Amino acid sequence: MCVLIIYHIEFSDLKIEKIIIKYLNHEADIHELEMLDKWLKYDENEHLFTSYVKIDLLSQVTMDQYDLNAAKKTIKSNIKQQKRSKRITVYKNALIAASITAILFTGFNWKLDENSTSNTTEVESEGKIQAGESKAVLTLGNGNEVILGKGKEYKDKQLISNGEEIRYNKKAGQEQNQLNQLSVPKGGQFYIELADGTEVWLNSGSKLKYPTSFKKAKKREVELLFGEAFFKVSSSNLHRGAPFYVKTQFQGVKVMGTEFNIKAYADDDEIKTTLIEGKVEVSKNNTVKEIKPNQQSIVSNKSENIIINKVNAKHEIAWIDGLFSFNDESLRDIMATLSRWYDIQIVFENAEQKDYTFTGVVERSESIHDLLNLIERTSDNQIKFETNEKTIVIK
Repeated sequence: MCVLIIYHIEFSDLKIEKIIIKYLNHEADIHELEMLDKWLKYDENEHLFTSYVKIDLLSQVTMDQYDLNAAKKTIKSNIKQQKRSKRITVYKNALIAASITAILFTGFNWKLDENSTSNTTEVESEGKIQAGESKAVLTLGNGNEVILGKGKEYKDKQLISNGEEIRYNKKAGQEQNQLNQLSVPKGGQFYIELADGTEVWLNSGSKLKYPTSFKKAKKREVELLFGEAFFKVSSSNLHRGAPFYVKTQFQGVKVMGTEFNIKAYADDDEIKTTLIEGKVEVSKNNTVKEIKPNQQSIVSNKSENIIINKVNAKHEIAWIDGLFSFNDESLRDIMATLSRWYDIQIVFENAEQKDYTFTGVVERSESIHDLLNLIERTSDNQIKFETNEKTIVIK
């Protein structure tokens, strides 16, 4: 196995990456600027800050053009001004694009060559591969299907959707209770607010089954048939003590009101449940274990054991904030994640390449072309990608 060492910074909650982006985009508030100023007092962090900004094939900023000292003076000046710049929602500036992309995969063995090209550039079909967006198929209790996506609104007595999210009516009559299903395809994501106020974010390639209303003081139960979902559960105190349950193929989760993530794709042998805050109980058959914030349970379909590991929970749910976060992750798993988000097929010509590992963070809005270029360069060109329409071949 070949391990590629990537620049990594120990800073909780992915804050430093986001603060750098916000600073470059004139969005950082006074508290964020103060954190950045303190962080930059360490020499090793100065180097990382500079690399975040400079190292990007798309950037028009060269290694000689960026002035770190000027940036530090600007940060201090902004702190003194005690004000926040107006928020900019669209990243059009080349420098900002550089900062976003360069957060990920900035390797010790990176070689910056502005004139170099990549295999992906030569063979990629323009416009064939797009980043994911909000879209889903809603299956109603009567079997009717509703296609949801941008510009496709839908409304009935129990729910309303603008095409990019669904909200259920909390006052809908319980006599109309049905089981609906929401299927999010590859290349999609979706947000849903259930009738009890519980919020659910569904990642690509996921399917959730749930009731359209909940009976008072009775247990609330949904089923994640497959895929990945982040739950922000409405407290049981608001429902006469009624707990919330999430069923999966071979695991159960009991919740009183909390935030957690479940990753349970059909082609995975394990189900990973990560707790952000609160407390949940994970069960498999007769085995029950409690997990605490910043812990992750792992349940295998081949064992009765429930393994509990300590994790950085914010990294595990980075996808909610529009980020990929890879922590010493194999190329096999990285490409599986990318295949779902970009709706692509993956082919490894050499099985040994599956075990290359990477660490880094990148915006999910990045084009697959740019992301693959970065992986190629971080690997010192030991990894090569070839794109044929919607198939990525790893050479």
